[in-house]
Amino acid sequence: MNIQQAKEQIQGAVRAYLSKDERGLFRVPRRMQRPIVMFGPPGVGKTAIVSQVAQAMGINFVSYSITHHTRQSALGLPYISQEEFDGRDYSVSDYTMSEIIASVHRARRESGVDEGILFLDEVNCVSETLAPAMLQFLQFKTFGMHELPDGWIIVCAGNPPEYNRAAREFDPALLDRMRRIDVEPDVAVWQNYAVAAGVHPAVTTYLDAKPGAFYHVRAGATGTVLVTARGWEDLSRIICAYEAEGLAPDVQLVRQYLQDDQVANEFFAYLELFRKYQDDYQVARILNGNAPNEISARATEARFDERVAFVGLLLDAVLSRIHATMERDEALHLVRSDLIALKPELVGERALDSIRYRIGRVRNASDVSGDAAKGVADRDAVRAERLSALSQIQAGVMAAVAAELDCFDTAKSTFNGLVNAHESQLDSAMDAIDNTFRFLDSTFGETSQETLIMVTKLSADPVLVAAVANYGSEQYLKHNKSLLLFERNTELLRQIEQLDETEHELDG
Repeated sequence: MNIQQAKEQIQGAVRAYLSKDERGLFRVPRRMQRPIVMFGPPGVGKTAIVSQVAQAMGINFVSYSITHHTRQSALGLPYISQEEFDGRDYSVSDYTMSEIIASVHRARRESGVDEGILFLDEVNCVSETLAPAMLQFLQFKTFGMHELPDGWIIVCAGNPPEYNRAAREFDPALLDRMRRIDVEPDVAVWQNYAVAAGVHPAVTTYLDAKPGAFYHVRAGATGTVLVTARGWEDLSRIICAYEAEGLAPDVQLVRQYLQDDQVANEFFAYLELFRKYQDDYQVARILNGNAPNEISARATEARFDERVAFVGLLLDAVLSRIHATMERDEALHLVRSDLIALKPELVGERALDSIRYRIGRVRNASDVSGDAAKGVADRDAVRAERLSALSQIQAGVMAAVAAELDCFDTAKSTFNGLVNAHESQLDSAMDAIDNTFRFLDSTFGETSQETLIMVTKLSADPVLVAAVANYGSEQYLKHNKSLLLFERNTELLRQIEQLDETEHELDG
């Protein structure tokens, strides 16, 4: 199955395992909560989807690469204790708590959430000394003398032997106690994720044109040839950072992430061309609704591959605005909750201590219940926006204390100013969607491939869909309706063709 299907399987399993009846008992008893094990090639996104499941469900996520552990760190260290049996004292070997189990308890304490996922990577590559303990843990959720707490689900990942020489096959008796998921790379599924995750548009448009370059791992004349989903995403991040710092990526940089000279060279050539498109097409003016006519004329006359790259530029710009706006939107909702909680404490000099304490909790992630963003993928960005807003409120309260003014009124006034500025940003971001579709319609036509690509890619982004659901976009809704009708007509035509073929076979 592809990585999206694997994610859905894992999320369904975790929900079922955590489900309780009216008596508070797990519907799937602890002994039947089979660990989930994913097998798939490296860099396909196994770790990422498990983390996303935990985040979406608001539960803890503790991750370990099991190959980094010795028997002692996994089981705990032995020590001698004294116990009495049948009236006699004996020296008994006990064990300290496993580092892994201790991390689980630590996560519960720091988050205030009891449930979670324990993710163990490279689980089929453990050392021979640790293997028996690992098998016991997967079967009984026990490391040494200490159990995994109730409400914690084990999810594992491993590489098939053809990708990892240290990998070993699981015993059939163990596999019979696990849920096995085999994952294969799927460029179409990854492209949907990449657009929503802000992967550089040069990467996504290149892979639209050359999907065969997405993933391969094979032996080469000078070593392993390696191109993975992880490599593409990490390359995207470094390109974005280079561009932000005014640095020009070179082919040597690309080869460090795409370890296949042919793919690296081809992508670098495309990247150079893409950067030229960035300079030539004035994307910001299109989003603002004041694009010059010559831009439309150039786009109309461009080759199809250039037009696809151009749509990628527009898509990236629209989603960047929408994501930034929705991150601030969520942050301000959280800050509003902060102010409501702080209201009784925003009196006199103790107001500053209260705000400092709240900022500290948000920064240290101890206040996880208030950090769960609704439909916003980047929790770190939401937290940064929230901290920025709280810091501005703190500065206002500090001035109010010095001037002996009402601290809460000052905090509320500062917050209202932030909300007003955000509403202006929100209007601009939603207008950018409409302006982009108007430009595409006037340049290529409402039913063009370019417009179809834009609405399809936008529809794959959950943050944008949430923004439209909350704040509306006339042009997006119009084109999305057209897309649904187009897909329905395509499906009907396919069914008619199948009926025709059947009739032809019967007549024959």
